[in-house]
Amino acid sequence: MLTPKPRWPGEVKQTVNCPDTEQNNLQEDLSEQQLRQMAEKYARMIHASPDAITVRSLPERRYIEINEGFTKLTGYLPEEVIGKTPRELGLWVDTQPHEATRDQLESQGRVRAEEFRFRTKAGEIRWGSVSAVRVKLDGQECMLAVTHDITDRKDAEDAVRRSEADLRSLVEGAPYGIYRVTLDGRILMANPAMAKMLGYESQSELLELNMATDVYREAASRTHLIEDYWKKNDFREVEVEWKRKDGKVISVRLTGKPISKSGTELDYFEVFAEDITDRLSLERQLLQSQKMDAIGRLAGGVAHDFNNLLNVILGHTEILEMKLAGNEGVLGGLEAIGQAGERAAVLTRQLLTFSRKQLTETKKVDLNAAVREIEKLVRRVIGEDIQLTLRLEPDLGSVQINPGQLDQVLMNLVVNAREAMPSGGKLVLGTANVELDGTYVRQHLGVASGHYVVLAVSDTGTGMSAETMSHIFEPFFTTKEKGKGTGLGLSTVYGIVKQAGGYIVPYSEEGHGTTFKIYFPHTDQSAQAPVAVRLTDKLPGGTETILVVEDEKALRDLTERILVDSGYQVLVAADVHEALEIAGDGRTKLDLLLTDVVMPTLSGNELAKRVAAFRPDLPVLYMSGYADDVILNRGALDAAVELIQKPFTRRTLLTRIRVKLNRHKAMKWPAIE
Repeated sequence: MLTPKPRWPGEVKQTVNCPDTEQNNLQEDLSEQQLRQMAEKYARMIHASPDAITVRSLPERRYIEINEGFTKLTGYLPEEVIGKTPRELGLWVDTQPHEATRDQLESQGRVRAEEFRFRTKAGEIRWGSVSAVRVKLDGQECMLAVTHDITDRKDAEDAVRRSEADLRSLVEGAPYGIYRVTLDGRILMANPAMAKMLGYESQSELLELNMATDVYREAASRTHLIEDYWKKNDFREVEVEWKRKDGKVISVRLTGKPISKSGTELDYFEVFAEDITDRLSLERQLLQSQKMDAIGRLAGGVAHDFNNLLNVILGHTEILEMKLAGNEGVLGGLEAIGQAGERAAVLTRQLLTFSRKQLTETKKVDLNAAVREIEKLVRRVIGEDIQLTLRLEPDLGSVQINPGQLDQVLMNLVVNAREAMPSGGKLVLGTANVELDGTYVRQHLGVASGHYVVLAVSDTGTGMSAETMSHIFEPFFTTKEKGKGTGLGLSTVYGIVKQAGGYIVPYSEEGHGTTFKIYFPHTDQSAQAPVAVRLTDKLPGGTETILVVEDEKALRDLTERILVDSGYQVLVAADVHEALEIAGDGRTKLDLLLTDVVMPTLSGNELAKRVAAFRPDLPVLYMSGYADDVILNRGALDAAVELIQKPFTRRTLLTRIRVKLNRHKAMKWPAIE
């Protein structure tokens, strides 16, 4: 504790009395007493202060005086402190701040609210804020310092920083797009997922965009969204359409809330965005599947009951024909009834086939042999103005199916192809062994991974619109004139394929022909090499740079992933214009162009020709869901090009690319003998 005699700054020093008059001595004694009382009062106030107040000598900075606040703050008693320096006591945790304080005190004479860490007698690390001034006491240079404990404040600040860091980490690592946007569309903040969703390299690119004009497919839809918010005061799970950097349109689900810092005016919206493009695609597939199942159940029930009625009608008709033999007038009518009943029976059998409720006897069938056997009949059906080509893969696996139903599938597809080519064209029947992997399965509802045998029927006809394709397997749906078709052909095919455990996938665009690919499960997988061995086989890869051009996002992403995983550098383009922009950049290194054939604006062949104008040595490999001969016939490709058939396996893609690149290198750099 301090000595009773006050020695703090401002304390009046003792004076020596001069031999003056008694009046002067009395006044001086009174004045000295008042000043001493005032100094003692200030000393008591200093001791009572909750802050640590100290006097240290300069330049040694040894403690001369401390108050009770210092003892409470540090745990040190006066006798443990007086005459020692903070360094000797081990008070300082960090030396640098105190050196800076000393320098500032020497140059400016004072220090204001400098923060530092100190160690208490018990070893606890705490925070203090010191303000100090240089003073003279009894002719000695000293430092008067006041230290305030700010540990609680610093802990609170650290907690806030940690919370902000955690929140920032959560936002940065979130799988959903998170952004802040003003009413006029300015983007204030966006996380990496938002940039990736829109196809941009960094978040900073997004800050230069306007949501209304650069992100929304139609600016008016954002205006309507905001207007709807003002009406409902709600902004949750709203579905909108955005456009990516590459122009591709995506479907996005938004949930947000308004932020008003002032409490009166809206400053911005905080929004969560989820890309639901693939989900909506799967939902459409699910709805289509559910629709087909519902129609199948209805058709099967009706057909089953109707068959019972037909049995009665046809049976009684036969009985009447026997009893009324010789009555030509009546027999004519009975024959008409019988013929109508037989046609109705055929329709009901087709409905039962569609609904997969018709019992059939299946056997192991060689698909190549079945196609060759029906070839003569097909040639008679299609006529001379349509060229038939068979592209049958050797060593084809077998399938388990009813042979008669397989012929029915082939003939239905052939007849449809012929009617789609009224002026002639080309028809290709092809077979192949394929393996559908997990990636393909995730993007196609209801498909199981494994080995399949594919039957493909391709034509160069008129093609179909997306609307037509969504109905082609429904019973009684037809594009033919009234009375010229039952609309049960493709629904029968659908039922047969499903009953055999397979899948049928149509590829078609108006004016670009049609391809139906039917995937039948491979029946003798046990005779094949084990899957585990196939998966461990080393697949060819490389480090070259490949430009992938594909307008179907799911396939484009799949191809990119396969190539990147195999070591290649990959650049992707969603359309011809983006591909030309990439290829036209002379700074970009390209070793191969991998492009789809049929695209919305220009064909892959036209793209290759334009790229060749400034990259004449760039090799090109094409992809297509159409048969090779169909593509060649309509002039989309030259006869000498190399084509990968969709859907391709990972092994097929990597092998074909490696062969293409190696062949190109060999031609460019021939071996020296």
